[in-house]
Formats: sequence, structure tokens, C-alpha cells
Amino acid sequence: MAKKARIDETERRIERVLRATRAAMVLESALQAFWPFLALLAALWAALAFGAAELGNRLQVGLALAAAAALLLRFLWRGVRRFRWPSRAAAIARLDASLPGRPLAALDDAPALGGEDPAVRALWSVHQARMLARAAKAERVPADLRLASRDPWALRLAVLVFFGAALIFAGSSGVESLRTAMAPGAGAAPKTGPSYEGWAEPPAYTGRATLYLPELAGGDAPVSLPKGTRITLRTYGDETQFRLSESVSGVEGTGFTRAADGIALAEFDLAQSGEIRLRRGGRDLGHWSFAIEPDLPPEIAVAGPVERAPGGLARIPYLARDDHGITAARAEIALDLPAVDRRYGLALSPDPRDKIVIPLPLPVSGSAAEVSETLEEDFSGHPWAGLPVTITLVAEDALGQTGRSETVHAALPGRKFFDPAAAALAEQRRDLLWAAANGSRVSQVLRAVTFHPEGLFDRAGAYLMTRIAIRRLEVAVEADQVAAARDDIAAGLWRAALLLEDGSLGDAADRLARAKERLSEALKGDATDEEIAELMQELRDATRDYMEQMAREAIERGEMETAEAPQEGQSLNQDQLQELMDRIQELSEQGRRAEAEALLEMLQQMLENMEMRLTQGGEGGSQGEQSMQGLSDALREQQGLADDSFRELQREFREGSGQPGAEGETQGAPRGEGRAQGEGTDPGSLAERQEALRDLMDELQQNLPGEADSETRQALEDAQRSMEDARDGLRDGNTAEALNDQADAIDQLREGMRGLSEDMRQAEGEQGGEDSEGGTSQSRSNADPLGRPLGAMGGARTDSRMLPEGSGSAAARAREILDEIRRRSGDRSRPQVELDYLRRLLDRF
Repeated sequence: MAKKARIDETERRIERVLRATRAAMVLESALQAFWPFLALLAALWAALAFGAAELGNRLQVGLALAAAAALLLRFLWRGVRRFRWPSRAAAIARLDASLPGRPLAALDDAPALGGEDPAVRALWSVHQARMLARAAKAERVPADLRLASRDPWALRLAVLVFFGAALIFAGSSGVESLRTAMAPGAGAAPKTGPSYEGWAEPPAYTGRATLYLPELAGGDAPVSLPKGTRITLRTYGDETQFRLSESVSGVEGTGFTRAADGIALAEFDLAQSGEIRLRRGGRDLGHWSFAIEPDLPPEIAVAGPVERAPGGLARIPYLARDDHGITAARAEIALDLPAVDRRYGLALSPDPRDKIVIPLPLPVSGSAAEVSETLEEDFSGHPWAGLPVTITLVAEDALGQTGRSETVHAALPGRKFFDPAAAALAEQRRDLLWAAANGSRVSQVLRAVTFHPEGLFDRAGAYLMTRIAIRRLEVAVEADQVAAARDDIAAGLWRAALLLEDGSLGDAADRLARAKERLSEALKGDATDEEIAELMQELRDATRDYMEQMAREAIERGEMETAEAPQEGQSLNQDQLQELMDRIQELSEQGRRAEAEALLEMLQQMLENMEMRLTQGGEGGSQGEQSMQGLSDALREQQGLADDSFRELQREFREGSGQPGAEGETQGAPRGEGRAQGEGTDPGSLAERQEALRDLMDELQQNLPGEADSETRQALEDAQRSMEDARDGLRDGNTAEALNDQADAIDQLREGMRGLSEDMRQAEGEQGGEDSEGGTSQSRSNADPLGRPLGAMGGARTDSRMLPEGSGSAAARAREILDEIRRRSGDRSRPQVELDYLRRLLDRF
């Protein structure tokens, strides 16, 4: 039973393979019979597609088509006669020939002899089973499509290439050209090329490609194009034979103009939906229908809240979109007068002022169809800074259409002043710019602010600028010319406010004090978290610079060990400072401003304690350490006194040479009012300061510890005598000689401090006397910026005077000193520390 099922399955498979082989034979026979007909049909269609119908007139085209049709019919009849439908036996024979041993024929055979013999029948059964197994492996025999024997010239391949090119490049235009050629009344087409060309060029801002009108001719659906598309039509031949009608430009009488011999041109813009028709000799060459695409106006909106960025910058985020791209955008800012708190200087009606117009940033490259940007602008100096304003954003597209955002009401961001005097100046500047009628009131308020400047004006330059502004404003008020002068006066007040708020960034201690003061004011006020973070970063920078400056000063005083490593009990370091400042910022962000301010006070105390440790070289309170601290203070005071004496020498030099305007004086100001601190000091007051310092040295000598040896005491006595000589020189008006004596006193003070430090170390049992001597020798091998040999730990000691005796007048001596400083500052082979010191001298004097 199973054997019979296997035989039935094998027979069904052989039947399927046989049918497939027979179908392949049908295809093979048809191709051999009809290939000439198919090749001629493909060649005819390709020729029409490439415009063969335009090469002749209607009669010629008709005759050519009739001849082609007759030839096609002949090839078709010939193919019908040659076609043979394959029989089943032929299919079996072809399939059997593809198998080894022809198993299909063997299955139909019978044994010729011994059919009754059981052994023969058994052998025959084995043979039949073997043939059946071979037949079960039969596969379809493919058709033989080779035509090389029937087409020795390979014409079929040429036709195939021609037909493929027509499909790719010509499309169905051959049918249209045939229809046009066979239309009634059609004349002969020009044989030298197309009779017209046309283009539709959309505006450049759309970024769309130009369309070739002959490819669009005859379409039923209208072509959508933006308004302003440039239509260009060009005809070839006698221009009188062409007729143009259009309803898209909105202009009457559009026609062709002669561009050259045999060439006519028509150009117009697409202004409305309509049609264009081009005719020649009574027949249509082209017909187009256009629809205007709507160009929507742009949209723009404020994308978020108006914020104040660090530094006082205003941030205005916005979103804008347009179907073809934004070409320009701007922000219009106007004063929101009803929302202004009309008190104090704002009680008067404001003077007319134009609204603020600021261009908005747009992408430099890429599409501007979708824009998401943020305007960052500094409005701190504008009179409306901090006042309520209305903000409207405007966007434009290439057609000049505008879109406006909804009006936003906000306070115009600007700079905040945490220094009280700076805030007062900024407020009075705003009131003056608000209305010129506020001039008298502003001058009175400014005079009240500057009446007692102590504690408010820590910058002499800011005080001077404010006084000048007051005088100019009062003059303008008396002359009724406030409106004309207020911009310059306001600029001066603004510079003074900035100087008070920011100060000079050259001194680390001043920077640190100012940073702490501004942060303290911000914590007490209504500063935002961003402003607190900005001030905290300023405090971090100022603290870092301050600690570096203290370390340098400690090294210059000879306290190398103190500067390099903390003393016992000195646990404050940079990491702890950073943690403390981070905690201050964290508390302020949590709204715990009082706790943050308390930590800020703690930070100030810690920095002051660290400064005392660095100055004293440790926490001890022994007599020797107190003496070192007193000598250090005396040295610092003597250096400052020498600086003031040098400035006095410069002033004498200028007055002696007849130069106008002594340093620090300002035209029109009372004597001394325009001088910076320490400048233009009376030599008598310098002598009094020198005498007071000499008295201090006398007290320090009496309180020296017992460890001080005779050399240390002698150095300090020499310093005291040099101070006496300097005092006498200042009283006698000989500032140059006094300056030399002061330099000697500085050298001797440093030497006395070095000796006292060595005596104290020896008394405490410290080792390293040889190292100390070596350090002294090595230090003395160096020279200070004035060429004097340096003592141990940076101290200078020399018996030479700053200027030789008999070197001429004070002016000549001062000139020599300046020339020597300039010469040495230009010597790049000197140590960098010395060059920096020389540059500071030149910048200062």
C-alpha cells in the first residue's frame, strides 16, 4: 500500500514537471515565430516616442504609418504560420532526454522474452523501480530563447536598446506627438529642432527648481506655483506665426518681442491663477494651467519668560516660522507707562523717547523656515532698565509680509548694583534721563550723597566723577540746558557707578572686600539665584587671588616656611574654603539667606585669622613674635612712605620743568580734590609721618627679646638713624636725599628682621645654621630691581645710596631713576619676578 502511494506521488510530480516543460516549449515556439513582429513593433514605438512624427507632415506621417502597419501584418501572418503547438509526446521526449537512461520511455516498455519466468519478472520489477526513481528526479526543461541562428545581424538587440532608451528618456511623448501630427490642419513641423521653449522660475527665496514648460504641456491638472514665479517663453521661426494668450499676469496685451533673427521672447510674472496657451498656424503648441500657492505671513512668538542673564544681559527667547523662511526679525520695546511706579524721580511725565528696536538673531546657515533663537542684549545703560516695558516681536518674509507676536509685559532686565553708593548714582542717572525737569532734584540728591563721602566712596576717581557731574548739572540747570547736557552727565554718573561697583581689579584684598560686600548686600536684598551664583563665583575668584597674594607677601617678608606650609592650628585650606562657599550658595538657593549671611561673616573671620597667621608666621604670642610683627608693620609703613616721597619727587620734577597740570590734578577742581590718595602730599606731612615711624622704631628697639644679638640691634639702630636723616631731608625740601635715606632704612629694617628671625630659631634649638648662611650668601648674590644686592629671605642690604651724591637737581635725579627702571624693564634676561616689579613701578609712576 505504501509502495503504491509512493508511485502515485512520483507520477503526480512527473506530470507537473511535464506541464512546465510544455509551457516553456510554447514560449520558445512563439518567440521563434513572432520575434520579427515584436522587434518591428518596439522599433516603431521608440521612433514615435523620440518625435519621428514631427519630421514630416500629416500625409508623410500617414504613409509611413501605413507602410509600418503592412509590414507588421506580414510579420504577424508569418509568425502565425510558423507557430507550432508542442504535443504531449514531444514534451515527454524533451523531458526524458534530459534524464540519464531515458527513464520515462523505460517505464512504458515491457520485457521482450521470458515474461512468464518469475526470475525475469522479478528482475524487471527491479529495473522499473530504478527507472521510476530516476524519473522522480526530473526537473523542468527551460525554453531555448536563443535567436542567434535566426538573427545573425543581432537586429533584435539594437531594437531592444532603442526601445529601452525611449522608455527612459521619452516616456509617452511619442503618443502626444503622433496625435498632434495627425490632427486636422496640422502643418509641417520644423525639421531643425523644437519650435518653442519655456520655463517657469519660482522666486529664489522658495528654493524650488525651475520647471521646463514643454514637459508640462497638455496637462489637465493645474500646476501649483508661488506668486511671483517668472514665466519665460521663447519661440523659434517666424514670430508672426505664434500667438500667446494668458490670464496669469493680470496685464493686458502680453505678447512676444523680437529678441534676435528667428527668435521671439515673452516674459511675465505669475500674479494670479489662470491659463497660458501657445498656438502656431492654427494649432496648439502648448497649454498650461497654473494655480497660485498661498504664501502665508510669518508667525513669531516669545518662547519663554524674559530673564536676566549674568552680567545684566537680557534674554528673550523666541520661535518663528514661515512657509518659505524668515528674512528679518526684530524686537520692539516700549515703556509700559501705566505700570510704572510713579514716585520720586519718576513722578514727572517722561520726556519723549523712541521705542527700542533690536534685530533678532537668525540662523547664519540652513533653513529659516523654523527659527528657535534667543536674543541676548545689554540694556543696563538704557533709562528704562528695570522699569516695566512692553515687548513685541516682528518677523518678515521675502514678500514683505509681517507677523507680530502677542505683546509681553515684563521688566526690562538690566544690571543690579549692590554697592549702595553705586545704586544711588545709577538711580539718579535714571531720573535725569527720565525727565530733564528732574535736573535740580538730581543735583540736590547727589550733593547729599557726596556730603560725607567717607565710607561710601572708596574710590577717589568715582567721587571726582560725581562732583564733576554735579557741577555740570548745576550749570546746565541755571542755563536751562539740561536736555542738551544730560547725556554726557549721565555717562559720567554711569562710569562712576561702575567704578564703585566693580572697582579696580588690580588689588586682591580690595577685590575680596568688594566681593564680600556685594554678596552680603545681595543676600539681604531680593537678588535671584542666578545673581547669587554670579556673585559667589566672583567671591571664589577673589578669594583665590587674595590667598595667592598673601603667600607672595609672606615670601617677600622672608617667611618662606609660613607661606609654604600651614602652621600648627592653622587648618584652613583652599578645599575648606571651597566647601564653605558652596554651603553659602546652597543655603541662599534654599531661601535661608540669614544663615548664608552668617556663614559669610564666618568666612571673613577665617580669612582675617589666616592673614594674621601668615603675617606673624604662626599662632604664638611670644615677645619675639610680637617684635617680628611690629618690625613687619614698620617695614610696610616705611615702604608706603617711600612711595609717597617718590611721587612728591615726581611732582617737583614736573613743576620744575614747567609742565602744565601736576599729576592727579584736575582742571577746575580745588587743590587736592582731584588727587588720588597719597599724591601731592606736603613734604611737611611726610616728615611728620617719618618722625612718627622713627618713634615707633625706638619703642620696638626697647621691646626686643633677649635673643636678639648685637648685629640685629645695630641694624635696627642704623635704620632709626636713616629715618632721622630722611625726616630732616623732607623738612628741608630735599626729597631726593630723603628718598635715599628711606631706601637705606628699608634695607636695614629687612636686615634686622632677618637677624632677629635667625636669633629666634637658634634660641629655639633649630638646626640649619649653615643653610642659613648659605641662603644669605646666595641671596646676596642676587640683585633687586635697582641693582642692590639682596639679603637673606628677599631682604636688601647695601651701603650704596639710591642716587650718588652731587648728581644734580631733583628733576635730574628723578629722570635718572625713571630711565634706569625703563632700561632694566627692557632686559629680558632678568628674572620674571623682577620684570613684573619694574612694570608695576612704571605703571604706577
